Amino acid sequence: MVLLGLRLLLLLTVFVSASAFTCGSGRFQNVVANIFISLDCKSKLGKFDSCCKTHDRCYDRQRGRSKCDNAFCSCLAKAAKGSWACEKVDSPAFCQAVKKFGDKAYKNAGK
Repeated sequence: MVLLGLRLLLLLTVFVSASAFTCGSGRFQNVVANIFISLDCKSKLGKFDSCCKTHDRCYDRQRGRSKCDNAFCSCLAKAAKGSWACEKVDSPAFCQAVKKFGDKAYKNAGK
């Protein structure tokens, strides 16, 4: 029960501060991404955010979805170094999510 309370408190804290973190295409995805990184490897938050910003710019410039996604995955893998949870869970999850669900975001960025 205490763990649930702590997670809810973290969720509220992250929700309020999520505007500084840019991962995800939408408020809900942004908050969820922030929570995962904050829980698993908070020291990597800035590096993950930098990867997301670079990925967004790549989409905005329509450099090719596969090229953008592959560069994003590579960036995340480098950013995650030194944290088991980030390397084995978060980086691969973010990578797979963008490859599986990024089509709409890529098309919208080109408009």
